[in-house]
Amino acid sequence: MNDIDIHDLIDRYKEIGTSTIGHLTREGYLPDIKALNHCTATIVGRVLTVQLTSDNTDVINQALIQAAPNDVLCIDAQVLGVTACWGALRTCAAIYEKLSAVIVIGQATDSLQIQQLGFPIFAQGISAVTTFKSDQAQGVLASDIAYRFGEQTTIIRSGDIAMMDNDGVFILSVDVAQQLLPDCQEKHKEDEVKFQLFFEAYRNNQLDKLFES
Repeated sequence: MNDIDIHDLIDRYKEIGTSTIGHLTREGYLPDIKALNHCTATIVGRVLTVQLTSDNTDVINQALIQAAPNDVLCIDAQVLGVTACWGALRTCAAIYEKLSAVIVIGQATDSLQIQQLGFPIFAQGISAVTTFKSDQAQGVLASDIAYRFGEQTTIIRSGDIAMMDNDGVFILSVDVAQQLLPDCQEKHKEDEVKFQLFFEAYRNNQLDKLFES
């Protein structure tokens, strides 16, 4: 397909669930990153990466300021292990800066407050252990992230496109997202037609009639 405007690309993927993408590829899938809040729609945005290199998380504050509205902040916190780098106050900052979502390759905390805020946070898990002010080496903004899960390694770059919902998270390069879009749209349309036919029959107690036809 011809290249399309990145904003148009993002809008088109908002109509497509991640499970539709997962029917067509495993590229860019982050298997252990899950939603902390229930998603009622697919969330899509351009990625801004942050890589932590120690327990100094000041670079996250820089990223919140530099991110454009509707961006998705993707934080590599693998170096922290079970320690959380993201919580309620940073979620408030993300809301103020009008981000679309935050992905933490690591742990988040303040789960109750995050649920109350309702902002889309995706993470590996929840932890009660958190970071504090540190004079260790500061992390890096907009650097490439090597996400590792088992034998899989996915490289995440600033400018990639993140697609997220209750079923999981994909992060794809713009080129790959453009290439996959027509097949994703076709698959989504086919599945929606089938589901709506079944749902209408189910709601009207006409399943037998549907499967006889």
